Amino acid sequence: MRLWCPVLWCMWSQCVVAAECPAQLRMAYNASWRPYVEVTDEVVRGSDIDLIRQLLSKVSSRLQLQFVPEKRAMHMLQQGQVDMLFAASYTPQRAEFAWFSDAYRKEQNVVLIHRQTLSLYPELRQREAFLALAQRKLIGVYNPAGFYGDTFEQLKQQPAVKQRSLAVYEPERRLDLISGRRADYTIADNAAVQLDLAARKDGSQFEILPFFLNEADIHLMLSKVTVPQSCVLALNRQLTVREKTTPVTDRSVLGSD
Repeated sequence: MRLWCPVLWCMWSQCVVAAECPAQLRMAYNASWRPYVEVTDEVVRGSDIDLIRQLLSKVSSRLQLQFVPEKRAMHMLQQGQVDMLFAASYTPQRAEFAWFSDAYRKEQNVVLIHRQTLSLYPELRQREAFLALAQRKLIGVYNPAGFYGDTFEQLKQQPAVKQRSLAVYEPERRLDLISGRRADYTIADNAAVQLDLAARKDGSQFEILPFFLNEADIHLMLSKVTVPQSCVLALNRQLTVREKTTPVTDRSVLGSD
């Protein structure tokens, strides 16, 4: 009987590991956001999507993508109608209803303006000057679901700034508003906006200011309603393994908006 105990223990342990996460995890997505998500007629890929599929396979789970408008995604996670969101910034408010994985990449937020705006306000090249002008007069357009650091979060809550700000979920429309001079600036993920500008005919009209408005870790958010904390710990173990085995140069996009 003793001879079989290690075998049985091993089999039982594997079952426990496999049971840490649900058999499938529903993750919200809504549109292409290259390089992290790329939606075509046949498949949804991208650096974030590929990484998440790899992580889930290691914990015996499968990714189920669920199309959800961005303005509904956070509420649906809170209600347990989806299990997971990606590319999430940590805030204490979100942590009340969601687990956060360890970081799987860094996000660098940049400020994008029209070149004519920069000619009017050349001091915008300095971060503090941008924040001061954004507080006093500039019209901003940004994703209302986005978090761009504590400093900007406090600034955008000021009544005068709120009154001038435009809330727009679609990144292409935000760029259109800058191009048409109906807004002075927008905030974007650095890697994503470089690709967006390269694909636009009017891309040369834009200027990315030479500083990061915010640089922060990016996480997976998992619903406390449907996902046990043990699953988050299992994913974190896989992220730790990946961190130790992936060359630094390979993390610039895949796990390094």
